[in-house]
Amino acid sequence: MKTLKLLCLLIFAAGVANAQGVKFSADKPAAGSTVKFTYDPKGTNLENLADVKCTSYTFFSKSNPKSTKIELTKDGTVYKGEISTPDSVTIVGLAFSVGDKKDEAPAGYVLAFTKAGKVPAEAYLNEAFLYGLAGNYYLGLTIDPEKAVSLYKQAFALKPELKKKNLNQYLSLEFKADKDKGTKLINENISALTKLKEPKEEDLGTALSLYLLLKKKTQADSVKAIIIKKYPTGNYAWNDGMNSLYGTKDFATQIQKAEEMIAAFKLDPGKKVDAGRLNSIYSILANSAIKAKDLEKFQDYAKKVTDKMTRASLYNNSFAWPSAEKKENIELAAQLSKQSLELIEASRNDEIPKYYNTKEEYLKYLDGAYGMYADTYGLLLYHQGKFKEALAMQEKAIPLYTTVPPDVSSRYVTYLIKDGQDDKAYREAEKLIKEGKGSDSLKNEFKMLYTKLKKDGTYETYLANLEKAALEKERAEWTKKMINIPAPAFSLTNLKGETVSLASLKGKIVILDYWATWCGPCVSSFPGMQKALNKYASNPNVVFLFVNTWQTEENREKLVTDFITAKKYNFNVLYDTKNIKDPSKFDVVSAYKVDGIPTKFVIDGDGNIRFKAVGFSGSDDGVVKEIDSMISLLAGKESSK
Repeated sequence: MKTLKLLCLLIFAAGVANAQGVKFSADKPAAGSTVKFTYDPKGTNLENLADVKCTSYTFFSKSNPKSTKIELTKDGTVYKGEISTPDSVTIVGLAFSVGDKKDEAPAGYVLAFTKAGKVPAEAYLNEAFLYGLAGNYYLGLTIDPEKAVSLYKQAFALKPELKKKNLNQYLSLEFKADKDKGTKLINENISALTKLKEPKEEDLGTALSLYLLLKKKTQADSVKAIIIKKYPTGNYAWNDGMNSLYGTKDFATQIQKAEEMIAAFKLDPGKKVDAGRLNSIYSILANSAIKAKDLEKFQDYAKKVTDKMTRASLYNNSFAWPSAEKKENIELAAQLSKQSLELIEASRNDEIPKYYNTKEEYLKYLDGAYGMYADTYGLLLYHQGKFKEALAMQEKAIPLYTTVPPDVSSRYVTYLIKDGQDDKAYREAEKLIKEGKGSDSLKNEFKMLYTKLKKDGTYETYLANLEKAALEKERAEWTKKMINIPAPAFSLTNLKGETVSLASLKGKIVILDYWATWCGPCVSSFPGMQKALNKYASNPNVVFLFVNTWQTEENREKLVTDFITAKKYNFNVLYDTKNIKDPSKFDVVSAYKVDGIPTKFVIDGDGNIRFKAVGFSGSDDGVVKEIDSMISLLAGKESSK
């Protein structure tokens, strides 16, 4: 599917966060109140940068956090804002950024809210979640297992019943904070669980998780067998069965397994929980039917999915869009694409799914889905020669995007040309090129329009001026994002078995790109990265390194080699090393504090990180322009030394 640019300090009590640059107007505000705050970026990594943005994350007792853009006003060097909260709020965290650059405040900016004058247990629980697991992703704060452990203890002291439900997460953090102490606590809890005369499924599940935490596979397998035997239709058996179903490659065998699961669990489509489970099974089978090229079965299984949004996604993401890209099965794809739009429209009157906090949030998601699916339908109409209909559909789609992807805008230009609207197509194409979003195909269309509309001067000169304006704009944006942080040293092995170290590249500009074969945005960015690499191939002072990381498969090296060979990329791929103490982590990507991939770093000749770029910009030319801007800004500094 389409990819968009595209996640140890002093412990303080929940209730107030005046850490570093944030001051709140209330120390322990009541849930439902409005709180004002000031933010001074002095001393943070956003100091002296313009256009600071703020996002608040509101956490509740059970549902997912809700993100909200906060409007800031500037008073001198200080920013002011306010947070409005619902009665159900437990904590609010603030994240400040300039472009892709976050204020990585180690302690974070977190404020707990009170109920009846007291900080509730759930507030401590949510803070523990942030400092123990997800705070870096949401807020840029530093993960601190010791702090998270302390917060869990405060939550458990207020509500002892919370401990059983959160025991595994709590003990895993005790283990991270202090391996010896954590191991002792885990063994004590395992011992207590094994002494239960009539252990429940959740008790056995906790014991299994704790054995896995200690990497005691034999004991874990033994408990797993007990759970499945004792609770053959329990949650664990269900999840185990679904994993097995998903991993089955042979379609006929997969169908048989699915039928056995439906019978074993006595799934009744009239029951809400069972309907959800059936939707999961039929979604797996529908996707497998596409791989097996059995389009009749794909439609049969997709029709069995009762959740409208899930079925719409199957029609569009799994079938219609890939068909539109490959120009295959156009008639059927167009039918199903149209149905996906009808399903999204019908979903607007449905009950709000529990993972959305408000009706507004739900409708916003539906708008985004409709825009994306309408773009698919427009392309299929275009392939059918229905140019006016394609244009009308694209004009419906574009306003529904928060940020319009370059390929969506380019298709709009193509449809305008087919409809005879050359002047408007010219203006739209010109705007895209000036913004640095022009693909090769768009430039070809622009050249045709330039000649057809008999514009003055030569096309080459005019295009060069447009691209110069785009590059200058991009350079100005990247100038604001320049940083100067020592790059962590590394020495890694590449595909050829050669050792490549950062130290050996002193004096050169190094583009470091973290990726994995399973990462869609990484793969989408590679054609652009290949174009950038080709552009600088004759420059001995620019080096591209592609660090494969977070690739956990046992056949990792074959997987990576086969991928690079099949795509015919001439990348210098390095293998990030697994951490000896914790094999779930990788050394170099952790040293560079990467939250998500693709992430690129540009390192100067002195070994300092000067730029960090996260995600895929949406087009090959966008990638090249991004690399051009960063390299050109550094090249001038390097040559002036």
